[in-house]
Amino acid sequence: MAERPVVHLVGCGSRPTRDLPAFAATLDAGWAPYLVPTPVGLRFLDAGTAVHSESAPDDPVELPQADAVVVAPATYNTVVKLAAGIADTLALSVAADAIGGGTPVIVVPWTNDRLAAHPVFAPAVETLRGWGVRLLAADQAEPFPWAAVREALVSARP
Repeated sequence: MAERPVVHLVGCGSRPTRDLPAFAATLDAGWAPYLVPTPVGLRFLDAGTAVHSESAPDDPVELPQADAVVVAPATYNTVVKLAAGIADTLALSVAADAIGGGTPVIVVPWTNDRLAAHPVFAPAVETLRGWGVRLLAADQAEPFPWAAVREALVSARP
């Protein structure tokens, strides 16, 4: 029997990151999920949640190669850094590695209207789209679109 494909779930410093473990649990049958929060995203998770976060620079990271990466919710900071090629955290590194390796990446920007209107944000989104990253729409006035993320993962499955 084939092993389940691996998905790295990156949660950023925003309220929907609290829901990431529950979302991961819904994927158990089809995916092997690994939670990889940003440093600020880690603050939104319960202390008992098993995550992969920062490690010492000389320590190997014990994460299997991803078959897909989901960055949800993706804050303004993460979207802009990812589009600039900045990989200064484990979370950004797994997403950048996936983009560089041609692995499917799904990003759900979750930011307020003022940050979304910042002159650097729209070009960052377009850069990611140009690299083949799938961007899903989200509106902070609505519940986070976990169902759309799940559907996007279905189409990304190897």
